[in-house]
Amino acid sequence: MTTLRSPASPHAPDRVRPVRVALVNDFELVLRGIEGMLEPYKDRIEVVELDVRGNPTSRIDVALFDTYGQPQGTERVRSLVADPRVGAVAVYAWRLAPAQVEAVVAAGARGVIDKTMHAPELADALVAIDSGETVVSPEFCNPVGAHWPGQAFGLTVRESEVASLLLQGLSNREIAESLSISEHTVKTHLKGIFHKAGVSSRGQAVARIAGEHDFRRRAAR
Repeated sequence: MTTLRSPASPHAPDRVRPVRVALVNDFELVLRGIEGMLEPYKDRIEVVELDVRGNPTSRIDVALFDTYGQPQGTERVRSLVADPRVGAVAVYAWRLAPAQVEAVVAAGARGVIDKTMHAPELADALVAIDSGETVVSPEFCNPVGAHWPGQAFGLTVRESEVASLLLQGLSNREIAESLSISEHTVKTHLKGIFHKAGVSSRGQAVARIAGEHDFRRRAAR
């Protein structure tokens, strides 16, 4: 397994077409943000699918699986690796313990990419993965420059995960099941979200957090 501190791939052969990439996660809001990051590099990276709650439907070179709000990440990696339409799988995460990195690599992921990477580095990493390299970021931590829904209001990563599920219209029980936490914990997180966002209802929270994240996504383009 090769760990690349700089994901650039100077020895990769020249390509006659961009790397065809599918973005995979259960939440469209998350995928739209990554799509916006990669749009300036469309000469090398072609985002051909946004796969919400499913695997790619066409042949692609790299499936970039964002683990945000995904408690069963390793199983999803195995599903993508086993899919004959997928050339390679890369995991995209904010924080991973060494054991988790080993688990997703053992499941077949060719890339494990830290979200602290800037957009051009992410594009380089995807090209390197498509060329056959294994790209594993040396550190996984809370990103300083990355943005997630509700960050402007001071939401933690876990609160943001709850917020993203809230944006999808899930009930407290469904949020709890998705994140493998109790409904009581969900209620505690929601209280924190409402307080930090300055709202008093689920509808107000959805409107404010979605609006803030969409603004940041457009500004990043």
